[in-house]
Amino acid sequence: MNTSITDDRARGYRGAAVPGSCARVVAAAVACVCACLALPAATESVAILHTTDLHGNLLPVTDYEGNEGVGGILQLAPLVEQERAAHPCTILVDNGDTFQGSPHSFLTRGAAVIDALNALDVSIWNLGNHDFDWGTEALEANIARFSGAVISANCQWSGSTPSPFERVKPYVITNVGGRRIAFVGVTHPKIPYWSRLCLVGDAVIEQPMTALLRVMPAVYAERPDAVVLLAHLGYNDRGGMFEDPLYELLGLFHGFDAVIGGHTHTAVPFRRAGGAMFTQAAYHGIALGDLRLSFSNETEKLSGVTASLVPVGPGQPWSAMVSNAVAPVLAQADALMTGVVCTIDGVLSNEFTESGESALQTLICEAIAATTRADVVFHGSFQTPATVSNRPLTMADLYRIVPYENLITVAQMTPAAMLAVMETLMEYWGSHYFAVPYGLCVTVDPDALPGERVVSMTRRDGSPLDPARRYAVAFNSYMAASSGMRQLPVRALIDGRDSGAADLPVLTRDALEAYLRACGTYTPRVTRSIAITDEPGPSIGPVTPSTPFVPGPVRFAEFAYTVPGPLSDEPAGEWFAVRNIFDRPVNLKGYSFSDNDDKGVFSIEKDLLLAPGELLVFCSSVPKFRRLPYGASQYLRIFEYGRLAPRLNLGNRGDELVMLAPNGHIADQVTYGRHTALWRNWPADTKAPNHKPGEGLVKTQGGWQVNTRPLTEEE
Repeated sequence: MNTSITDDRARGYRGAAVPGSCARVVAAAVACVCACLALPAATESVAILHTTDLHGNLLPVTDYEGNEGVGGILQLAPLVEQERAAHPCTILVDNGDTFQGSPHSFLTRGAAVIDALNALDVSIWNLGNHDFDWGTEALEANIARFSGAVISANCQWSGSTPSPFERVKPYVITNVGGRRIAFVGVTHPKIPYWSRLCLVGDAVIEQPMTALLRVMPAVYAERPDAVVLLAHLGYNDRGGMFEDPLYELLGLFHGFDAVIGGHTHTAVPFRRAGGAMFTQAAYHGIALGDLRLSFSNETEKLSGVTASLVPVGPGQPWSAMVSNAVAPVLAQADALMTGVVCTIDGVLSNEFTESGESALQTLICEAIAATTRADVVFHGSFQTPATVSNRPLTMADLYRIVPYENLITVAQMTPAAMLAVMETLMEYWGSHYFAVPYGLCVTVDPDALPGERVVSMTRRDGSPLDPARRYAVAFNSYMAASSGMRQLPVRALIDGRDSGAADLPVLTRDALEAYLRACGTYTPRVTRSIAITDEPGPSIGPVTPSTPFVPGPVRFAEFAYTVPGPLSDEPAGEWFAVRNIFDRPVNLKGYSFSDNDDKGVFSIEKDLLLAPGELLVFCSSVPKFRRLPYGASQYLRIFEYGRLAPRLNLGNRGDELVMLAPNGHIADQVTYGRHTALWRNWPADTKAPNHKPGEGLVKTQGGWQVNTRPLTEEE
């Protein structure tokens, strides 16, 4: 099939520019409309409008960058109607994670959102992982309520009949404007590792590759005019790569003309992937995806594919049609959300102490302990930015504090098992996957070797734990399911032979509401469960002047160590870029990057391919980097290293940055400022001058030079 695909640099949003998430992509696209390369003049096109990760948001939302009044189904709907009016050969599809995530949806267990999709005449719904969050009974009811086709090639049912997935098909072929378009669906395979068995039941979620090896021959046999994959898997902006299962599919199956992604909440107007067009419509309805398939009138074959994203809001009119369909639940939710739960006497926030504990985390643990009578509670705080200070706490606040409908799991554990849980959690020290051991007093050494990071563990009052006793230990159901395979040892301990694990029919949010209502007035506090030892940890061997320097195919291209903003935020904005200078792809797996300071190093542990000439930006924090003017370009491929190497900080007065090949040799190096005197044996072209905030340093044929327009030297 001869398909023309648009070039990555032409990607962009269509329509009016908006701030934040949408503006980043607008900045990347000089043209507002994606142009297809070498399309014949005599063509007809089919428009596939798509949404993903709506998460029940009927109303406009605040996006992850703080932009208010964007997205929401009610605000998105008029854009759909406009596109249909302008282009009659149009179909609207949704790519999963559809109804979980908002109070409006939860009040009706998803029915209000499904009614909104039906009012919008959504033709196809591909299942997402969060669509299983409320159990298979709720999912079955929403599948039955949906008026269109439901697809997922890798969702099967191994239990008794009738199956809740009876209406779910691996693919559908739909006639759009006289063209037969095949839509194949795959769902994220980690559902059994995010949800407990009490929710998943007898559902079997195959690996997408296994399912498509079985399904695609049947699809091809029906000889559709085009094949589109709806994958609730996506592109990860922080890692600069596709999720592993999707990466495998794109490399193995070359019969897809377009791939619509989801799950990762990333805006991808378009990019080439495995020979197909890939596009992804962000999250919460902040963008409407528009995929166009063009067919030659002469040959009747597919001749071109284009894709773009249409920004949704702020300030766009709402759909009266959809509003009428969901008006009762909107009124009901408004009344519920303004209800007062208790009064907060003090500041309830997620501001962490040096030990990773917060008042919000303490409150959640107190509520779970009071509800379950557990001796110990392992829990985090959901990364929520919610702060309630000396005022009534409402149900709206409660939904912001606990945005997920997690159940509570209680297991009976020995001190040895709890110690093993703590050791597993220490792998995630400093990240939101770490959970504090409420009810215990634990001394840790985060820099020690695995198996030695928990120094001591006692009861909260300092008394010793009884090694022969089993203690009641509570987790939320997400963690008990292994947090998406991150904490499999924890799940194995919870479901051990004598653990007596029980999944209680109590939501974390409900436990929190009951506890606060019983308090009446709650005074926030931080219960200190963790002490950090001051013993020095092992250091990583530094690069020395005698370390072999063997330049390889990947070289440093540009970096910045001082960025606009407060000095305290500056390390989070640091970045550097590397480029593959060879004429063949290079795999960065096994490469390490270091500032040559104690523990300021990280390694690439997975396959990370760089195409010939491709640039990859490494940054400490993607959100911070994206706020930089030159970081707005969506076509930049980014890898975030801040959590892997929080001590990799480039000094303003001088430092070095080293790239080590898998064999330990230096593949490239750069030093600047007063540190250049420390590396007298390094070649002159590895030494850089200083730069000012807002500038960068770029490698040229004559060596490193100041670049007043970072990351724009090719334009």
